[in-house]
Amino acid sequence: MEHPAYSQLRPISESVGVVLCPNPSYSSLEGTNSYVIKAEGDSRAIVVDPGPEDEGHLNVLQRYAGDVALILLTHRHGDHADGAARFRQLTGAPVRAFDKQYCSSGQEVLADGERIVIDGITPQVEVVATPGHTADSVCFFVHTGAGADDVEGIMTGDTIAGRHTTMISETDGDLGEYMKTLELLDSRGKGVRLLPGHGADLPDITVMTQKYIERRKQRLTQVKDALAKLGEEATVDQIVDEIYTDVDPVLRHAALQSTRVTLRYLQAHPEA
Repeated sequence: MEHPAYSQLRPISESVGVVLCPNPSYSSLEGTNSYVIKAEGDSRAIVVDPGPEDEGHLNVLQRYAGDVALILLTHRHGDHADGAARFRQLTGAPVRAFDKQYCSSGQEVLADGERIVIDGITPQVEVVATPGHTADSVCFFVHTGAGADDVEGIMTGDTIAGRHTTMISETDGDLGEYMKTLELLDSRGKGVRLLPGHGADLPDITVMTQKYIERRKQRLTQVKDALAKLGEEATVDQIVDEIYTDVDPVLRHAALQSTRVTLRYLQAHPEA
């Protein structure tokens, strides 16, 4: 079974399958990937990013996951997290996230470096804080067992979101933190499968981390060059007109946001 495959459990690796939510858009590509962590013979499962509050998708996800022990969120955005409360109602499983307000009552926030081990589930999940896209973004390293080097996949949410580059939140995102996150994933992910929040999985996450790093560096250079040409008082619109010479009008808002985030980074890091 190949991506995209809506409303079906598509096996990816020994311990991971994905159910693709039918919520396609520019930002979500074909839709949100909801992951089921459950090895053959396991009596329970962990679900990562149940997606939007789509009753049909959540019921399909419950049917394939079976006995859900835990619901995990990569970050707060609605296409990943809005269905968590309803999925908790359907399954009875608690919800955990890096931000307390997205955890279900009584649950502890996720901690960077934490190893999640649950009876009845063979794989273990390592929590890795990966701020940048949002302050609460985390990645989940799925280990086949208790080892340190037995990672069979990295679930990235929107930190690496598929074919296109990721937007950085203007409220609590940070380009500097995001670059550090990409370097971390690049250093740890050689030969490890990418399990993105949107789009198809890839056999080696570093193919995308390196692409993302180069793209961000290119944008920094373009903005600096535009400022040198137009002057430090240039408006965001003027910079976008200078850099994005053929941008689709539908995507102009994304170009404006990306440029504002880049300018904020350059103001904080004038040596960049």
